[in-house]
Amino acid sequence: MCGTYIYMTTAPPAAPSTAPPRAARAAPAPASVVPGGPPPEDGHDPGLDRLDELLVELRRVLLRPGYRRALLGDLAGTVGLATVRLLRTVQRAGGPPSIGEVAEVLAVDPSTASRVVDRAAEAGLLERRACADDRRRARLRLTSDGEALLAEVTARRRAVLAAAVEGWDRDDLVLLQVLVDRLLAGFDAAAGSA
Repeated sequence: MCGTYIYMTTAPPAAPSTAPPRAARAAPAPASVVPGGPPPEDGHDPGLDRLDELLVELRRVLLRPGYRRALLGDLAGTVGLATVRLLRTVQRAGGPPSIGEVAEVLAVDPSTASRVVDRAAEAGLLERRACADDRRRARLRLTSDGEALLAEVTARRRAVLAAAVEGWDRDDLVLLQVLVDRLLAGFDAAAGSA
């Protein structure tokens, strides 16, 4: 995933609704996002407002305690999502990364990454090894316990995602992947990836 954080705002929360849950209704698409629809006359694109709201809501869903519980299950009291993200970053690095490299991917300060590394190392989920070319730097590797924990959380994450898109057409899933990839590339181009 890209390392760019985009902070967006939404309108104040509306009064409680008696409408069915989101899964049971589809929000009408603004005219500006309907294929072939006319461009906005005043330059203000309501489609961008709706996209902004959806991105904020998606982030909110991923931060909810229920989502954390679904991913971590009985591990919730012993490990947090920051540790899981760290382990996933180390696993995907293509080679043992340094703390600085992990911090860059996670878009956090090196001191923050170092604290998460310390907790993961104390829990036996990863180990630090001195760099061969610079003994002051450490390279990170997952332990077998770290690999097992990450595999368990990954399976849970996939199950949650599968439940979220249950009944979707395969073409819709592929289209969503393509569009999210394009959106991430657009954020990197517009705001920089650092």
